[in-house]
Amino acid sequence: MAMNIDSLERALKKAFGKELKYEVNREASIIRTSWAGLQNYRDPDGNEDLLIFVTLDGNGEYLEIQAPQAYNAGGCRHMGALCRTLLGTSFRTPVVQFSFDESDGEVRATAEMVLMDGTCTPKQLRTTIELLVSVIDDYHPHIVRAMETGEISYPDGGTIVRPTLEDSESKDGPLGSVDVDTAIRDALTKTREAGKKLWESAAPARDPGRHA
Repeated sequence: MAMNIDSLERALKKAFGKELKYEVNREASIIRTSWAGLQNYRDPDGNEDLLIFVTLDGNGEYLEIQAPQAYNAGGCRHMGALCRTLLGTSFRTPVVQFSFDESDGEVRATAEMVLMDGTCTPKQLRTTIELLVSVIDDYHPHIVRAMETGEISYPDGGTIVRPTLEDSESKDGPLGSVDVDTAIRDALTKTREAGKKLWESAAPARDPGRHA
């Protein structure tokens, strides 16, 4: 039997006790919470609290832990560097993936689990939430650096990729006429879609009227 919002809330309580305050939207199967006291992260308004949604989807067969609106890239002048940094971060942290909504500039970070007829244990839930938080906090200075300066860097060190005049003017690079920035941006935009297609392909037939 898949999870429901009540069992998810019980797991969250057992995982964190009174450490974590939250609100439950039972109709939408969403638990809304936040994580305070991060060392590096600040949201687009300068607050240190990281908003987190824990969402059950697919009749309780799919769990998504997401930091919506982690960043606002609307008006960013270094989209190529930002997209490369987000994609590089996703490669380095396979449990946490970043996605980008080009319509409004929202950057989200997501950790997903396919539950099917299983559940998420309190230990799994706490570990995954803490992993999401730590990735965002560790990579935050590098994501902001890419947005503000166009430089690409990561916590594990290595050579910093600095913007050049050729990068900003040239439309053709090592891949010929392919627009690399657009390709990377599209890949980030489709991150969530790919995850949901994965669990849908493995799921048994279900009543489509019960899942919007």
